[in-house]
Amino acid sequence: MNPSGEERWKRKQEHYQDPEVVASYDALRFTGLHQRRSTRRKWNAIRRTLGAELERARVVLDVPCGNGRFTPFLLAAGKRVVDADLSAPMLAAARERGGGRTSPVRCDAEHLPFADDAFDLVLSIRFLFHVPRARRPAVLRELARVSRNRVVVDVRHRYSLTTWTKRLRARLSSRAMPSPRASLREIADDLRAAGLLLEKRVWLAPLFSEKMLLFCVKRRVPTG
Repeated sequence: MNPSGEERWKRKQEHYQDPEVVASYDALRFTGLHQRRSTRRKWNAIRRTLGAELERARVVLDVPCGNGRFTPFLLAAGKRVVDADLSAPMLAAARERGGGRTSPVRCDAEHLPFADDAFDLVLSIRFLFHVPRARRPAVLRELARVSRNRVVVDVRHRYSLTTWTKRLRARLSSRAMPSPRASLREIADDLRAAGLLLEKRVWLAPLFSEKMLLFCVKRRVPTG
């Protein structure tokens, strides 16, 4: 029997606060050639899509930062980086990867301890698919609140061979079904509820990858 979205969420939060899990995180996910290429592909897509806007950005929030997978890219681009995460071991790993040049903040993505419009750019990578559907607008709303304008997130969508293969394998074995992948309508509804306007979708390895980057700007409420 599959756990509910809330149960998965609580388990993930506890899982990534375990120092042993954090110590093996890179080895399990990001040290292989394919994984390194995937990280580079995401960063290149962010850099190309944002262009001059990325160059102008001075202060960037990466939440949750994990072990700092994108920290070296941001620092090399001359950014002041604020790494935020619920996991203290992850923050320590990210700070080490950044050579102590980042500002680590331990916090919950649903309740960010930052002022409105505090950052030129907010990144949230490899996170939203963990968040239960009912909580996503609140998380996205917080990302929008602390950004002056731009929010970049990635999602796992249902339109890939990878997703279908995972579901088939789960049905044919005793494995738990993978967490639900988002439809385009669900994505649009979540962004709208959070006050974000989707400017561009970037499909990463279409058909084969279930990952997509969303480039969003916050909707401004007219005054006066």
